[in-house]
Amino acid sequence: MIIWSGWGFLVVVFYLVGFLIGIPVGSLVSADPDTATAVSFICAGLLAGLGSFLLARQIEKGEGRAFIDEATQQRIVVRKHAGSLFFIPTRYWAYVAPVVGIGLAVLMLATPPVRPAPLETAAPAAADPVVAPTGDHPV
Repeated sequence: MIIWSGWGFLVVVFYLVGFLIGIPVGSLVSADPDTATAVSFICAGLLAGLGSFLLARQIEKGEGRAFIDEATQQRIVVRKHAGSLFFIPTRYWAYVAPVVGIGLAVLMLATPPVRPAPLETAAPAAADPVVAPTGDHPV
Protein backbone atom coordinates (compact mmCIF):
# COMPACT_ATOMS: atom_id res chain seq x y z
CA MET A 1 0.00 0.00 0.00
CA ILE A 2 1.46 3.34 -1.08
CA ILE A 3 0.47 6.39 0.97
CA TRP A 4 1.02 9.83 -0.54
CA SER A 5 -0.35 13.33 -0.60
CA GLY A 6 -0.07 15.98 -3.28
CA TRP A 7 2.70 15.26 -5.75
CA GLY A 8 4.43 12.72 -3.50
CA PHE A 9 3.58 9.78 -5.77
CA LEU A 10 6.07 11.17 -8.29
CA VAL A 11 8.91 9.97 -6.03
CA VAL A 12 7.93 6.38 -6.94
CA VAL A 13 7.79 7.34 -10.62
CA PHE A 14 11.27 8.92 -10.36
CA TYR A 15 12.57 5.75 -8.72
CA LEU A 16 11.13 3.50 -11.45
CA VAL A 17 12.46 5.71 -14.24
CA GLY A 18 15.85 5.82 -12.53
CA PHE A 19 15.91 2.04 -12.26
CA LEU A 20 14.99 1.65 -15.93
CA ILE A 21 17.79 4.05 -16.86
CA GLY A 22 20.13 2.23 -14.49
CA ILE A 23 19.62 -1.19 -16.09
CA PRO A 24 21.70 -0.46 -19.22
CA VAL A 25 24.20 1.52 -17.14
CA GLY A 26 24.63 -1.46 -14.81
CA SER A 27 25.14 -3.86 -17.71
CA LEU A 28 27.83 -1.54 -19.09
CA VAL A 29 29.62 -1.41 -15.75
CA SER A 30 29.73 -5.14 -15.02
CA ALA A 31 28.87 -8.46 -16.63
CA ASP A 32 27.97 -9.90 -13.22
CA PRO A 33 24.16 -9.67 -12.88
CA ASP A 34 24.29 -8.91 -9.13
CA THR A 35 26.72 -6.02 -9.58
CA ALA A 36 24.71 -4.71 -12.54
CA THR A 37 21.52 -4.76 -10.45
CA ALA A 38 23.31 -3.00 -7.58
CA VAL A 39 24.43 -0.25 -9.96
CA SER A 40 20.82 0.01 -11.17
CA PHE A 41 19.61 0.50 -7.57
CA ILE A 42 22.20 3.23 -7.01
CA CYS A 43 21.19 5.01 -10.23
CA ALA A 44 17.54 4.74 -9.22
CA GLY A 45 18.21 6.25 -5.81
CA LEU A 46 20.30 9.10 -7.18
CA LEU A 47 17.82 9.98 -9.93
CA ALA A 48 14.87 9.75 -7.54
CA GLY A 49 16.67 12.09 -5.16
CA LEU A 50 17.45 14.55 -7.93
CA GLY A 51 13.90 14.42 -9.27
CA SER A 52 12.42 14.90 -5.80
CA PHE A 53 14.69 17.87 -5.14
CA LEU A 54 13.82 19.57 -8.43
CA LEU A 55 10.09 18.86 -8.02
CA ALA A 56 9.94 20.27 -4.49
CA ARG A 57 12.05 23.27 -5.48
CA GLN A 58 9.80 24.06 -8.42
CA ILE A 59 6.52 23.71 -6.53
CA GLU A 60 7.59 25.41 -3.30
CA LYS A 61 9.38 28.40 -4.86
CA GLY A 62 8.05 31.91 -4.79
CA GLU A 63 6.38 34.10 -2.26
CA GLY A 64 3.82 32.68 0.07
CA ARG A 65 0.61 34.28 1.24
CA ALA A 66 0.87 36.13 4.53
CA PHE A 67 -1.89 35.99 7.11
CA ILE A 68 -2.17 37.74 10.47
CA ASP A 69 -3.40 35.68 13.41
CA GLU A 70 -5.99 37.82 15.15
CA ALA A 71 -5.44 36.29 18.57
CA THR A 72 -1.64 36.65 18.70
CA GLN A 73 -1.05 39.29 15.99
CA GLN A 74 1.65 37.05 14.51
CA ARG A 75 2.33 36.98 10.79
CA ILE A 76 1.98 33.50 9.28
CA VAL A 77 3.33 32.79 5.78
CA VAL A 78 1.71 29.91 3.91
CA ARG A 79 3.47 28.40 0.89
CA LYS A 80 2.57 25.67 -1.56
CA HIS A 81 3.44 22.15 -0.43
CA ALA A 82 4.90 19.51 -2.78
CA GLY A 83 3.20 16.68 -0.91
CA SER A 84 4.60 13.61 0.82
CA LEU A 85 5.23 9.90 0.34
CA PHE A 86 4.85 7.58 3.35
CA PHE A 87 4.46 10.70 5.53
CA ILE A 88 7.91 12.00 4.48
CA PRO A 89 7.72 15.37 2.69
CA THR A 90 8.84 15.30 -0.92
CA ARG A 91 11.73 17.70 -0.32
CA TYR A 92 13.27 15.23 2.16
CA TRP A 93 13.13 12.37 -0.36
CA ALA A 94 16.05 14.15 -2.05
CA TYR A 95 18.14 12.80 0.84
CA VAL A 96 16.26 9.59 1.64
CA ALA A 97 16.11 8.16 -1.90
CA PRO A 98 19.91 7.95 -2.48
CA VAL A 99 20.36 6.33 0.94
CA VAL A 100 17.65 3.77 0.08
CA GLY A 101 19.29 3.10 -3.31
CA ILE A 102 22.73 2.61 -1.79
CA GLY A 103 21.26 0.44 0.97
CA LEU A 104 19.52 -1.80 -1.57
CA ALA A 105 22.77 -2.07 -3.56
CA VAL A 106 24.74 -3.08 -0.47
CA LEU A 107 22.05 -5.60 0.44
CA MET A 108 22.15 -6.98 -3.11
CA LEU A 109 25.93 -7.40 -3.03
CA ALA A 110 26.04 -8.79 0.52
CA THR A 111 23.46 -11.51 -0.12
CA PRO A 112 25.03 -14.69 -1.52
CA PRO A 113 23.69 -15.63 -4.94
CA VAL A 114 21.27 -18.53 -5.16
CA ARG A 115 22.30 -20.43 -8.25
CA PRO A 116 21.73 -24.13 -8.92
CA ALA A 117 24.76 -26.40 -8.93
CA PRO A 118 25.91 -27.61 -12.36
CA LEU A 119 24.85 -31.13 -13.25
CA GLU A 120 28.44 -32.41 -13.58
CA THR A 121 29.29 -31.68 -9.94
CA ALA A 122 26.07 -33.06 -8.47
CA ALA A 123 26.60 -36.38 -6.70
CA PRO A 124 24.66 -39.28 -8.20
CA ALA A 125 21.90 -40.68 -6.03
CA ALA A 126 22.65 -44.08 -4.54
CA ALA A 127 20.38 -46.73 -6.02
CA ASP A 128 18.68 -49.12 -3.64
CA PRO A 129 19.33 -52.75 -4.60
CA VAL A 130 16.23 -54.61 -5.57
CA VAL A 131 15.91 -57.91 -3.72
CA ALA A 132 14.01 -60.56 -5.58
CA PRO A 133 11.73 -62.71 -3.43
CA THR A 134 12.81 -66.31 -3.05
CA GLY A 135 10.66 -69.31 -2.57
CA ASP A 136 11.89 -69.91 1.03
CA HIS A 137 9.93 -67.03 2.59
CA PRO A 138 6.18 -66.69 2.54
CA VAL A 139 4.96 -63.54 0.89
